[in-house]
Amino acid sequence: MPLSPIDRSGFHAVPLGRLIGRGLLPAFTALLGWVAAPLDLGAAGADSKQPAPKAGDIMVGEPFSADRVLEVEITLPPHDWNVLRKQSRDVNAEFTKDRLQKPAVKPYTWFKADVRIQGVPIKDVGVRKRGFFGSADENRPALNINLELFVPGRKIAGHGELKLHNNRQDPAQIRQLLAYKVFAAAKAPAPRCGLARVTVNGQNLGIYSLIEPIDEAFLDRHFSNSTGNLYEAAISDFRPGWTDTFEQKNNKDKPTRKRLESIAATLQMDDDHLLPALEKLLDVDAFIRFWAVESLLNHWDGFAGNQNNAFVYEDANSGRLRFIAWGADATFGIPNIFPPFTAPASVWAVSLLPRRLYNHPVTQQRYRAQMKQLLETAWNEKDLLGEADRIEQLVKNHVTIPAQLMQGSLAAFRQFVKDRRTAIEAELGAPAKPWNHPLRREIYMEDVGQLRLEFSTEKVASVMSPTPKGAKARFELRYYERPYAVETTEVKVIPDPEHPDRAAVLAVAMLPGVPVPIVVWCSIDSKNYETGKKLEVGSDIKSTSVMAGQAGSDNFRFLGFGQGTLELDSVGTGERPVVKGILNIKIRNLPWEEFDLSKLAPFRPR
Repeated sequence: MPLSPIDRSGFHAVPLGRLIGRGLLPAFTALLGWVAAPLDLGAAGADSKQPAPKAGDIMVGEPFSADRVLEVEITLPPHDWNVLRKQSRDVNAEFTKDRLQKPAVKPYTWFKADVRIQGVPIKDVGVRKRGFFGSADENRPALNINLELFVPGRKIAGHGELKLHNNRQDPAQIRQLLAYKVFAAAKAPAPRCGLARVTVNGQNLGIYSLIEPIDEAFLDRHFSNSTGNLYEAAISDFRPGWTDTFEQKNNKDKPTRKRLESIAATLQMDDDHLLPALEKLLDVDAFIRFWAVESLLNHWDGFAGNQNNAFVYEDANSGRLRFIAWGADATFGIPNIFPPFTAPASVWAVSLLPRRLYNHPVTQQRYRAQMKQLLETAWNEKDLLGEADRIEQLVKNHVTIPAQLMQGSLAAFRQFVKDRRTAIEAELGAPAKPWNHPLRREIYMEDVGQLRLEFSTEKVASVMSPTPKGAKARFELRYYERPYAVETTEVKVIPDPEHPDRAAVLAVAMLPGVPVPIVVWCSIDSKNYETGKKLEVGSDIKSTSVMAGQAGSDNFRFLGFGQGTLELDSVGTGERPVVKGILNIKIRNLPWEEFDLSKLAPFRPR
């Protein structure tokens, strides 16, 4: 059967361009005897108590309610909107070695706009694009609305900013909202979350998650103080020399990472000395609870699973660090596309902190006890499935994504919820295995491989079109110093599903000794799609990626971005235009200590 990286069925029918567009998604707690309240999915965040309105608050009702869809209408000059939505982050520019000294500069700028929220007009607000690579989108960008940028003091529900997340990794539109509710049931700090229908200049962009910002009001409500240092982890870790990758969000007149550096140094201690020293710097029980919820939800793009998507607060009362959940759209069954291994169901420990704690006999026992407690108190399949049904009905008339895509994602969510308890209890019922998977070697981009692809094929109508007769390509791949070579007939040129004006080269091959297909994708702007062109991948061509496995499945892996050249010998014309060329690239990614393609989970035809 043809090897296709796209599966038409259900959740796996994710456009290849959408998967590639994630970039570096662009990856998831334990006082013995602690008892949480039963799961209450009526709360829309980690604290069901809603703060009373303050003088000066703009009254639009409760913005973070899951019981309604908030109407958010944004108006700004069309030119500004086009500039805003096309602003992008360059993975190679942002993930250089320089980030070891400072977080990357954000490329997004503010634009003046007017908004109307639930019919209430608010003039002169700031609007900008937001998010890392997982939520990058030109057509439905994630957005920040700053009420105070031009008029200080304006707030809604005590907050001067609103975060609108486009749920790009969740076609079901429910994962982020329900994930934060599970954090709430577990008494782990997380933002409140509601739903909004967003329009810009009259164009319906569909359903967004409206997420409470992690700001002074949030900190006061959860910790009864807000003067401690707040940091954001965005591919960050407690390793010597890596702590400057945590972005300090407040107290910027007194920049410091002293507490972070102390934890990094402590994690280098042996087991006998680790916990007494760490307890002075970190609320270990609270972290284990947070970590266990991440793992329970399979929040692979969180701190434990991908060194990402978390806030870290230095509690001014205790002086110890506390973790706050964030970026929870890739939860409830969406697979991790980065690591060179298959993780157990019951734990993620990619970051050094959970890795050390899971491999320490005392905290491993506390973690497993906490996970058992969560299954009893914060995981309620009936309530989760009921909420999924209710929210599906609430948003069905507002979504703009294809119905098949949404329904497939909802089906995958429901199956994950039904299966999760059994999968975790099976592991908790057996002796724990140490977490000895490879670490990330560096936290910046490096060359991890090379690829030469010489191809001859035709341009066809879509990704689902049959491979043209006579198509052929030769793969010559070196990945983590292991060489592979093979010839394949699975190569074609198609319109890019997310940018139909672009032509995309799509090639698939089974390499000797590798149990999954290798996929190469190169999207070419129409102005560069000409015979005789030699294009620079990374400047003339923005999207070139190498992947392995089946899109949307547990064995799918993102192997890296391409940098190099594409020579177009012919692009052809007529009904069956012949396309010939040579793609010669270096493969770049955040490097692991080891990545052996032969150890990936086997390819399973559907």
